[in-house]
Parts: sequence; C-alpha cells; structure tokens
Amino acid sequence: MMLVEKIKKDVEKKLSKDPKRLKHTFGVYEVALKLAEVYHVSKEDASIAALFHDYMKVDDMKTQMALLSDNDIQHYQQAKVMYHALSAAKCLEKKYKIKNKDLINAVRYHVWGHKQMSLLGKIIFVSDYCEPNRDFLDTTYIYQLAVQNIDEAVLYCMKLTLDDVLRKKKMPHEDQIEAYHKMKEETDGKTTSNH
Repeated sequence: MMLVEKIKKDVEKKLSKDPKRLKHTFGVYEVALKLAEVYHVSKEDASIAALFHDYMKVDDMKTQMALLSDNDIQHYQQAKVMYHALSAAKCLEKKYKIKNKDLINAVRYHVWGHKQMSLLGKIIFVSDYCEPNRDFLDTTYIYQLAVQNIDEAVLYCMKLTLDDVLRKKKMPHEDQIEAYHKMKEETDGKTTSNH
C-alpha cells in the first residue's frame, strides 16, 4: 500500500488547484474501495485506478496529447473527452512503472466503459458515477445497484452517458456505442430491470 500513499500525495499536489476535482477523485476512491471489498478485487489496484483516473484532467490538451499515440489522437478526435483518460493511463505506466493491464485499462476506459471490461474496470467506471459529490446524479441508487449487480450498474451508467451525448445533439463515438451494446448483450436476461 506504500505505492497508494505515494500516488495519493502526488494526486493531492497535482489537483490542489482544482478543489472540486480533488474532492471528486477522493469520492471515487472511497466508493471504489467499498466496491472492491464487495467484489473481492485488489484494494490496492482499485485505490490506484480511482486516484489516478482524472489525473490529467487539469492539464491542457497539448500536454495530454503529448502522451498519446497518433493512432489514439486520430481515433478519438471527435471525442477529446477521452484524451485525459488515455493520457492518465499512459502517465501511470511511465511514472510508476505499472504493468498491470487491468489497472491501466480501468483508468484508460473510465469515461464510457469498454466492450471488454474487467471487474476492476467496471468498479472504477461505476464509482466515477456514484461517488457522493456527484450532485446531478442519483448516486445512492447507482451505488445500491452496483452492490447488488455490477453489470447492471455499468449498463445503467453507460445509458446515462449515451443519453447525455444525444441530448447535447452530438454523435456518440463508435466505441461508446459498441461498449453499450456489448454490455446490454451480456446483461440481457440476467438483469432485474429494463434499460
């Protein structure tokens, strides 16, 4: 857990200029720890991914893009919101020499999920939505859903994100649509409510 403490200090220092972002990050961290316990996932991995998920969000676009491959930049050109997640994952790899793919991908794909998510990835994705400082969402409902059925909570959050993009009259990214349909496919017949 020493690495977690080191990352915690690093995140506190980096996000100190954005108290709201820092509060959100620690909210995600608290929820991710609880869900990691529920689903018997490494608390260290959940802590690191949660603490680091928005690490690059305070950086300008140029700084974020400097960490990305040309392929990533091009692929997500119409969805630049992904850049902070991709660059944070790359930064985590380089700065802390982390090789754990599940952990890296949990950070990389926390924005709208992914078609192949690990349990850790699902925990980070859902924690980002249901941390208590998210005052525009029914965080209690999402958290309770996550405790009962993580896949159903993931699908619910994916739908929220998709609806939000459509409400803004924007085109969802192909990866976002693919992730949602894959999750819907996996949960159909296993869920207790309809989405």
